[in-house]
This record gives sequence, structure tokens and C-alpha cells, in this order.
Amino acid sequence: MEDWIASWEGLGFPKFKEASLQKIETTGKKLLVEAGVEEEEAALEVRLLLQESFSLNTAGYLLRKQELLCKADREKVEAAGIEQTEILGKLHSFFENFEKRRRRIPLAQILGRQSFYGLDFFVNEDVLIPRADTECLVDLVLEDYAELAKQGEKTYAEKRILDLCTGSGCIGISVAKHLPYQELLLVDLSEKALAMAKKNAEKHLGENVTLLQSDLLTGVQGKKFSLLLSNPPYIVSRVIPGLDREVSEYEPKMALDGGEDGLVFYRRIAREAKAVLLPGARLYLEIGYDQGESVKDIFQKEGYEAVEVFPDLSGNPRVLRGIFPGK
Repeated sequence: MEDWIASWEGLGFPKFKEASLQKIETTGKKLLVEAGVEEEEAALEVRLLLQESFSLNTAGYLLRKQELLCKADREKVEAAGIEQTEILGKLHSFFENFEKRRRRIPLAQILGRQSFYGLDFFVNEDVLIPRADTECLVDLVLEDYAELAKQGEKTYAEKRILDLCTGSGCIGISVAKHLPYQELLLVDLSEKALAMAKKNAEKHLGENVTLLQSDLLTGVQGKKFSLLLSNPPYIVSRVIPGLDREVSEYEPKMALDGGEDGLVFYRRIAREAKAVLLPGARLYLEIGYDQGESVKDIFQKEGYEAVEVFPDLSGNPRVLRGIFPGK
């Protein structure tokens, strides 16, 4: 353990007897900023790593952050020694995680979870980390079906939901938590991603969930769906190396790479989905901020109706909605 302590002090962290959570947070923030993490994110991330290692919620952290971790007025030397060992163990755990973050490994991968639409999802290096922008897709789905229900339209009371390129399963699972459904099919080409989606489905839903390893819709046979959801790969191939290191180095390339123009998967989905959609079925796809008109044109040319693009909270195009023809 002496080696990590030398590294700890060498980076400027306070010596053990002088350390408090606040002092560690201050030093940690500075080091993360130097490593390229945005200043606004750095302090929060150090705090979250400390909370994880010390098993503290936010209130507990705020209550204890000014205290010295090793108090000098211990009445029982033996008890103090036990606690000192425990604290050193927690600091070591924090330091290992902190060094991962300093190498720009995403915080969600370090913690093994990410919050999305009010739920905690298991994540790792095999799946795309759920992002707040994607919540706009779930919002739109739920708003649309709530409005259709008010209008008294027949909208498949128990829906058959298909989530393509599911990754962690966050989109399909979040929608299924709020809508009655008869079946939820989570599809991904990556076997490792499906393993993570299975864990999340078991945690949040427990039943009526099927997982399928397939190259988009090639393996989906003999079933028809009333709702198709997808956040497909849509980043232009040549752009990926220039993305933030958290993305370009640590998130799965197959979940990012949309080909030479970023539109490869939209063209395939627009064609292939016709074989698995019920008449009047709706589809909702996440798109890149500059892809609104291009993706809209693809689906309109394939015959989808009421094709519209909706913005995220920043006003950028983010979700495409379309309806498969028929009644």
C-alpha cells in the first residue's frame, strides 16, 4: 500500500493525517481539469467517486466533508487503528477509481451505472452510456401515446415494442416501464451488449422481455410490432477519432460508427422495418444534430407517413418520428 500513498502525495493530495473529503475534492478537481475534464464536471465527479468509496449519500457527504478523516483524539488506540486501516482502504479504492477517471475513462464505466429517465442502468465498456439527450425520445413516445389515448384512438392497448441497437436497453426498458406492453424485443449485434441489456431488463421489468442477437432486423422473423425504437450508430466514421477521449477511446465503436455519411443504419432501418411493422405502427429514432433533413428524406422516400423531426432541450434536431402506412 506504500506505493499508492507515495503516488497520492506526489499528486498533491493531503497527507493522511491532514486529509478531509473537502481537501481531497479540491485537489482532485484541479487534477481532473488538468487532465482535460470540464471544470464544471470535475468537482462533481470527484465528489461522486468519494461518495462511492465511502458509501455516502449526498447529505452524508456534505455533513462530513469538512471533518478530518483521521481524528487525533481517539480514546482507544486499538479502535483507532482499525478505523485507520478502513479509511486507508477506502482512500485506496477512491484513488484507483480516480486514476481511471484521470485517464479519461468515463465516470459511468467506473461506477458501473448511469441514471436514465429516473432509472439506474448497469453499464460497462460494451455499451453506449445512456445520455440525457436520448431522454427526449422517451418523452416524445410517452407524450404521443398519452395524447392518442385522450383522443380515443385505437393504439394497440398492449403494445409490441422493438428496440433496435438496444445497447444497455435503456430506451426500450424506459418506455416499457410507462406503457402497457405485450412484448418487448431488445435487439443488438453485440452479444456482450445483450448481456448488459438482460441485466437491466431483469432489474427493471422482469418479464415479457426477449433478447435477440441480430444484425438489425435480419434475425427478426415471424413477428410484427406496433412500436419501433432505436438509437442506431450515426456518427460519420472519420469524425470518431476527433471526439472526446471518453467516447473515442472507451465507448464501443460499433455503437458509434454510422459509415461514411453517418446514414447507413437509417437507410437499412427504413427498408427493413417494413417487414416487421404492423399497419399504423410508429417508429422513433435518435438522430445526429445535423441529420434532420437527411434522415427525414430517407423515410419519406420509403413511404413512411407523418415524418417529423423533433429537437432536444438545446434546440438541436434529435428525434425522428414516422408512421408505417395502413390501418
